Amino acid sequence: MNQYNIVLIIFFIILFSLCPLEIDGHVNNNIDIKKVLQNTPKSSYENAITTIVTKAEQIKKQKCKRQQELTLLKREQELRKKQVRLEKQRKHSGIEENKANIEWLTFHATYYGKDCSGCSGITATGINVHETIYFKGFRIVAVDPTIIPLGTIVEIKTPNERFNAIAADKGGAIKGYRLDILVESESISAQYGRHDVQLRIIK
Repeated sequence: MNQYNIVLIIFFIILFSLCPLEIDGHVNNNIDIKKVLQNTPKSSYENAITTIVTKAEQIKKQKCKRQQELTLLKREQELRKKQVRLEKQRKHSGIEENKANIEWLTFHATYYGKDCSGCSGITATGINVHETIYFKGFRIVAVDPTIIPLGTIVEIKTPNERFNAIAADKGGAIKGYRLDILVESESISAQYGRHDVQLRIIK
């Protein structure tokens, strides 16, 4: 028998000697044995343990619930990222597919320099070509606006090169499926001659 049990027995002996039991189950002086037992150190310890265990279970449940919420949120974020990637891939694939399906057209091409007879060095769309044959990285070509609207970006394949160009000029002799490609000078244009090229509209 440990020391705690001995103290507890002595406590009950003193309690019962001072407060004899009655037949109805109550003690004298209105002392309730159950209440006294609840106030003993052991009862307080057990109550504290019960409270701690209950609180720990509540914290554990809250932690598990929070963990489940975080896991669900992470899955939703990953799903959204995956959907965004798939949408980008779909759009990119669509662009590439549309680009691949654009029809190539045959044009008869000639060349002209900025110093050609009757040329002002300014294109029909207002681009100054005195110092360059490019506009924002694009070559410049003259077209028939009824076939290719001015401002259209096109891709051109010639027997010698392949490049993107902007339809930024027009000319009296450029009718139908004709194309005039700007080069540095008239002397250079003579070296290219004339030939058929392949053209497709980019945008």
